[in-house]
Amino acid sequence: MAPAAGMHYLEEDIKVNDTIYLMLGVREVEGKNGYQGIGFRVSAKAKLISNGPEFEMMKEKYPFLRAVLELTPVEVEQLL
Repeated sequence: MAPAAGMHYLEEDIKVNDTIYLMLGVREVEGKNGYQGIGFRVSAKAKLISNGPEFEMMKEKYPFLRAVLELTPVEVEQLL
C-alpha cells in the first residue's frame, strides 16, 4: 500500500486496465551469477481505496492523502 495524493490520471487508467508493472532493484544484495545488485519485475493488480480500515490507518500517517494505492502481486520475475 502507498499513499495517493493526486494520481487522478492513474485512477482513470486503472478503470480501463488495472495491471501495473514495477521495476525494483537494490545494489546491496548479490543477484544472479554473482552480479552486484538484484532486480525484479513485478506485475500487479492496482486498486485505489478511499475508505475502510486500511485507508484510515494510512490517513493518520499521511494526512494529505485522498486514497491508498493497493497493489496485489500477480507475477514476480528476478531479472538480475
